[in-house]
Amino acid sequence: MKFRSYQILYVVSLALLIAALFMPVAQFIEPNGATSVLDNFSINKPDSTASYVVCALGIVLSFTALVELFALFIASFQNFELQKRVSILAVLLLTGYYLLLLVISLLLMEGTSVYLQTALLFPFIALVLNVLAFMSARRTEAAILAKASGFRLRG
Repeated sequence: MKFRSYQILYVVSLALLIAALFMPVAQFIEPNGATSVLDNFSINKPDSTASYVVCALGIVLSFTALVELFALFIASFQNFELQKRVSILAVLLLTGYYLLLLVISLLLMEGTSVYLQTALLFPFIALVLNVLAFMSARRTEAAILAKASGFRLRG
């Protein structure tokens, strides 16, 4: 089986999304020194309680990982039209993830300092890889069509 560049991009993107699911995203440090840790499914407060009001972040990221897995499955069949549409859906979901994260951070940030973690970059890198996979699939489809139209019967 020959792996194409867009398939490798989908695999790396999927791995980044799965890693980002289980890592903390940000730390909120209050003026008194108390630290709250935000991950994609909960926010852990300094008094050892967890609030699950931010689980929408994890749901969006999990759904995006499922979309990536579906895109990888489609890529094995070389259905380029559906593959490009699924890539666009993944880009829109990741953009929505960052917008939701911005809203949640602004609501939680009242008077606190925010320290971003490296896991916050993983969905952004996955977003860039999805755009590159979209362009690679489009280029591969164009090459296949050009090769197919090059075969003509001469009479």
